Amino acid sequence: MRGDAVDVGGGGRAGRRAAVKGNWKKWLLAGLMFGAPAAQAATVWEPRLRLTAEERFDDDLRLGGGGAGQLMTKVTPRLGLEAKDARLTLDSFYAADLLMRHGSGRTTLDHRGGLEARHQMTRRLRLDTAIRVFRVTDPSSLPRDGLARSTLPTFFTQATLGVTNRLAERLDVRTGYRFEAVRIIDVGQRAGYAHTPSIEGWYRATRRLSLGLEYRYQGFLYEGALSQSHGAALGLRYRLTRPTTFTVRAGPVRYLAPVGQQGGWVPRVNVELQREGEMLDVGVSMGHDLVGANGFTNALWADYASVMLARRFTQKFTLFGAASFFRNGQAPSLDWAVFRGAPRVSQGYAVSGGVEYRIDRRLSAQGAVDRIAQVGLADSASAVDLTRNVFAVRLVVTPW
Repeated sequence: MRGDAVDVGGGGRAGRRAAVKGNWKKWLLAGLMFGAPAAQAATVWEPRLRLTAEERFDDDLRLGGGGAGQLMTKVTPRLGLEAKDARLTLDSFYAADLLMRHGSGRTTLDHRGGLEARHQMTRRLRLDTAIRVFRVTDPSSLPRDGLARSTLPTFFTQATLGVTNRLAERLDVRTGYRFEAVRIIDVGQRAGYAHTPSIEGWYRATRRLSLGLEYRYQGFLYEGALSQSHGAALGLRYRLTRPTTFTVRAGPVRYLAPVGQQGGWVPRVNVELQREGEMLDVGVSMGHDLVGANGFTNALWADYASVMLARRFTQKFTLFGAASFFRNGQAPSLDWAVFRGAPRVSQGYAVSGGVEYRIDRRLSAQGAVDRIAQVGLADSASAVDLTRNVFAVRLVVTPW
């Protein structure tokens, strides 16, 4: 038996070389397998920097000059930090907007910041969060229409937190919380708050179709007065194509007004169409709902609609555009059916379009035109025309 295992002379050396030559691949594979968890656990951090220089013409009535308009220069350094590993994706930024208004000579410094993170805690459990903070004097920097009606500094923050649990192969349950706060920074102005916890479940009936059910609570707080709402909604999500998804939610909302005000039922409807592709992005959203945290009053009913389009013709040339419309008034439905001549209904629209040309990997140029209009105040008996037109050219530098 032992003699069978012994090689004589040079044949033994050749056999050992063959054995070593064959085994090194096994040792390398074993090393990669043992090293894989450490490699996957390493988090890659990447800092980002973007500088934007903008020259614009703005005829906003709130800037003074009788609405004749004036030139403005806007310089924005934007610092970002991204992190990614096998379970975590994080994107954060801080931007400072230096606004120099040539007509009035006024210079202001606005601040914006945000963070988005998604953490896959286990195979079935996922945590996601997003935070945005604004302290701005330029109303066009705010993410919601109708928040600012003057050039006074406005503070706005929005935070969301959600946990998604895959209870079964086809069933996902998500619990979430959303917080919003708005305050016009001026003497006598109070902050408005909106707290929105919710729970929803989505069942994947087919590869394309998902059905959902949601309960949502809203708490609106302004000047010490609390109003609340309880709502239930059915949902449908259908994947039309690989990059295109259609989603609709609808259901009743019971509004509980503060003492001395009228409550009632409000219908809630939301329709969305989202497409994210290599050459074309499209977003459509419309609906009717209760909203709060606007800095002027408590809860409002709101009609809204928006369309967003981005078309990449080449790697260097992109055309983009957007349009939005809103109406709102005192909850639950004061003057909702009055479309003209209702001074306590605020309404407005925004239309924008532009082009981007990427000169190289780090440098791009943009041109944009915006028209923003807001007529009527939901908390006043007067109507003010806040229409503005903005023409802007930008140079964007991304060093890293």
